[in-house]
Amino acid sequence: MDKGTSLRSRLALKNPLCLSLDVAEPTRGLDLLRTVGRLSGMVKAGPVPFLSWGERLLRDAEKWGIPLFLDLKWHDIPNTVHDTIAHLPSPAIRMITIHALGGPSMIRAARRACEAMGADRPALIAVTALTHLTTEELGEIGLPSRETAVRHLGSMALEAGADGLVLSPRELPLARSLWGIEPYLVTPGIRLKDSAIAGDDQTNADTPKAALRKGADLLVVGRPVLQAPNPGDRLDAILREIGTP
Repeated sequence: MDKGTSLRSRLALKNPLCLSLDVAEPTRGLDLLRTVGRLSGMVKAGPVPFLSWGERLLRDAEKWGIPLFLDLKWHDIPNTVHDTIAHLPSPAIRMITIHALGGPSMIRAARRACEAMGADRPALIAVTALTHLTTEELGEIGLPSRETAVRHLGSMALEAGADGLVLSPRELPLARSLWGIEPYLVTPGIRLKDSAIAGDDQTNADTPKAALRKGADLLVVGRPVLQAPNPGDRLDAILREIGTP
């Protein structure tokens, strides 16, 4: 059994949808967690909810058995990243992110901290190029293209111990052609054909069905659900679209 298959089996998510719960207001956030979150395979918490109402988020996720994806994208010296991961505050946290730009020594330190937790350790996912970055913006930070960033940073991160990568839908075919089925691929920038997002900053988006077809393991969906008149109905519609009960 390869590493990727083992991780998928260990996570045992009920479906491939991850609700991005980027909500600052605790009452609304907790209501969404207990309703829409319980329909999702996983719930992602970034800095906004974690800093605003993180203690309650962790407590309720544990209570309801909701797997959490803590998306804080650590990018620091190896010792700091290691000690941060070693002190994760809840067993509900099943997936975490680091920035591949932190380099191999930082990623190896993160992996050591995860391994010390034993069989139920969280999945370690590396961010290559953030999904909002255009070719022009990548050029400004010294990367000639998204393909170059994904190819170089992804290979380095996986070799250093990351379980998988965060990629935009457009990079999924490249990733599978480079690394096969082993890496666990997390895909934000999921959009629906019939939903317009005000001020949308995802420049590399695709539909849920298309992203799965290209090789995604986990689809991170936020605003298309959170901005819907009825978030539960919207999430149900996505699950039906991708053929997941």
